[in-house]
Amino acid sequence: MIISRVCFDRQPLFIRQGALRLWGVPLAHRSDVCQNRQLYSFNNFFAEVCYDKNDGSLTCVCTFTRIQRLAPYLEQVNVDKLVNLKPM
Repeated sequence: MIISRVCFDRQPLFIRQGALRLWGVPLAHRSDVCQNRQLYSFNNFFAEVCYDKNDGSLTCVCTFTRIQRLAPYLEQVNVDKLVNLKPM
């Protein structure tokens, strides 16, 4: 699926989650005090899906293109998956 980041961000929360599950490339996951987070590559941007740690409910889907935002995931990211991504 090809969609711009702007159009993706305008979609309802559960549509974005579904698109990432269907067409996104899962890269890594992490947990903090309140949330479990899943990192995806999707088209020419990254998306972080956040779930409430207590009940597992979807809380947000945040998109970004800045490589610096990948820092919390660097130890987990599968380099082979990044190599096969289309250039941003």
